[in-house]
Amino acid sequence: MHPSPLHYSTMRPQAPASMVRDCKKDELRSAPWYWGSITREQAKSILFGQPDGSFLVRDAQAKKGEYTLTLMKDGNEKLIKICQMNDNYGFVENFQFSSVVDMINHYTTNSLKMYNKTLDITLSYPMVCPFYDEAQPQGDLRVLSEQFIRCSQLLLQQEQALDQKKTAFNAIREELAERKLQQRVFGNAENMFFRQIALIESYMIKPPVNASSGSSPAAGTGGVGTCSRQDVQQHMHENLMHMKEHLKVMHAKMERLNQDIKARKEEEQLLERQINASKPELQELQLRKDKHIERLKGFGLTEDDLNVLLEMGFDELQQNYEKASNQPHRNESLWLIKDAKRHDAEELLKGAPTGTFLIRARDVGHYALSIVCKAGIHHCIIYETESGLGFAAPYNIYPSLKKLVEHYATNSLEEHNDTLTTVLRIPVLYWTQNKQHILEQLQEELELEQEQERLAQQQTTTLMPPPASSAPIPTTRSREHSGHDAAVDASLSSETETPPASISPSNFSTSQ
Repeated sequence: MHPSPLHYSTMRPQAPASMVRDCKKDELRSAPWYWGSITREQAKSILFGQPDGSFLVRDAQAKKGEYTLTLMKDGNEKLIKICQMNDNYGFVENFQFSSVVDMINHYTTNSLKMYNKTLDITLSYPMVCPFYDEAQPQGDLRVLSEQFIRCSQLLLQQEQALDQKKTAFNAIREELAERKLQQRVFGNAENMFFRQIALIESYMIKPPVNASSGSSPAAGTGGVGTCSRQDVQQHMHENLMHMKEHLKVMHAKMERLNQDIKARKEEEQLLERQINASKPELQELQLRKDKHIERLKGFGLTEDDLNVLLEMGFDELQQNYEKASNQPHRNESLWLIKDAKRHDAEELLKGAPTGTFLIRARDVGHYALSIVCKAGIHHCIIYETESGLGFAAPYNIYPSLKKLVEHYATNSLEEHNDTLTTVLRIPVLYWTQNKQHILEQLQEELELEQEQERLAQQQTTTLMPPPASSAPIPTTRSREHSGHDAAVDASLSSETETPPASISPSNFSTSQ
């Protein structure tokens, strides 16, 4: 009996104790900022000329199992000992981290001043260790996969961080453009105030010729008296004081604006340095990722496998591989019946469940897929072209029938035609050899789906508020009418849901 296509074992052999790896060391070795057993002088040379916040981690030369963090601060290298106790890590006696990687990740966003008040800085710029082929494990697929995942995650984080910095950089540039416009407005206003103050001061020193001489018309004439020169001087002096006071306030605001512009320029320059410094790191990480991909493909992994690795992890990839390995689809003799004719295929597939299929050779060339879907038997041409096998261009891409079957064993034919809502689920000879077993499994799946639907309905009923009023009780006539409508609906549903066997999918060619 062949293995079942419906249920697969997820049991995996356990590695012997001698083969168990130290996960923390593997994690550290794959960290881009870990440089291994380099000397203090080498670390100093690597960090020379780098901005504050640049760092790397190396093995401590004095004691095995401990490490040294070398950090740039105020243009100098600072050495910080990373201690270990009871499988925990930290500085001095504060062993609060389960691994060196956890500790470094913590201080990339938290200041080191919690450890040392003079080190108010974060680990901002990791010095990425170059990738050496001989330093990486060759035969352990799990370790290589986990390194690929971590490298991809770190690359994604760095790319997202770079995008955030670019966004902040552009926002600051736009803000600085607005502030410079405000500076010009302040400058224009300042010049206007200076001109007005100078004009008032000149009037106070030397009034115009037609200014009042201080005489007043004779009393009793009934005329309006003119201001004396003393009054004019007093009025001008008051205006002058007001304008100087306004100018003083304006200068204070201009000073705040200039200080703000200076601070924002410093932020802009810092972001620009960070953006430029991160580009080589991203290039190095991309190189690492490409190397991992090259090696993983050497193990036979495809692009789809790599996507599963990144989304679900190595265990899920291994389970998928085991499922694919256990599938009877891998045995061509169970579904490839070259000499079968159309009527032979229909006899073999009669009464089989949806998804049961076979592939046969056509007398006029190419191949034909015969498959059961919704109680009907469908026949579709599989074209054999220079680009590969497939149902229609541009999908004629499969190098062999086995590859085509493996793809559509997990991908619905519905992507080509809405009526074929099934995968290539059960090879026809596997069905004829294991009918009872497959029917039991299908029944078990059906009961499980029904139970899940029942539970979902119960939850929906529990969450729904009670109706405002009870529904009216239908009369005899309304019940008869409802029954008639239901019968009509059922009849229409039956016609539409079960297409005749002679109808082929619109996107597939009819096979004879």
